[in-house]
Amino acid sequence: MPKIIDADDRRELVADAVFHVISERGMGQASLRNVAKAANLALGSVRHYFDNQGELMEFACRVNSERIHVRALDKLVELEENTLPVAAAEIVENCAAVLEELLPLDENRRVDAVVHMEFMLAARTNTDLSAAARDDYRATGAVVGRVVMQLLESPLAAANLVPVDEAERLIGLLDGLSLRMVLQPAWSAPEQGRSTLRRHLHTLLLK
Repeated sequence: MPKIIDADDRRELVADAVFHVISERGMGQASLRNVAKAANLALGSVRHYFDNQGELMEFACRVNSERIHVRALDKLVELEENTLPVAAAEIVENCAAVLEELLPLDENRRVDAVVHMEFMLAARTNTDLSAAARDDYRATGAVVGRVVMQLLESPLAAANLVPVDEAERLIGLLDGLSLRMVLQPAWSAPEQGRSTLRRHLHTLLLK
């Protein structure tokens, strides 16, 4: 009998090849031909699942975003289902565990972050990616906003904090940390990123 090929699995395989090419050689090298070669597939096989370059890039962008946010959401569910700690240090640790999934703190997350940055930069001028980029930003905002609400529901929360403002500040911090850790790893090591994140979260709680 002929081997049955799952279309979703094959599309994910091609997306992984996109990520490999982008992380190693940059977005400009992620042509259908180069991606097919990285996936060990014939060019025609890639075209069977994606009509054109734009469709492939949008799909890969969404897969990249989903993988990043699913990791954070898994930790977020734990945070929201458990009783909020009463000690500031524990609150910060629990919230940081969620947000760390958005940072390039190990090799897998570093590759995801590199690919993510390439997609977000390309979306500035590539209309094929603009909708996916907007959805990605909303997904990040949702995760960060829910973490901020957990912090502000604590009796230790500092007074007069505005949830939307604090979420935006936190997103800015995460974006900045990710950028520095990817571009300047010698200056911004994972432990430094973890420490900076925790120092910021402590500022939202009473001393």
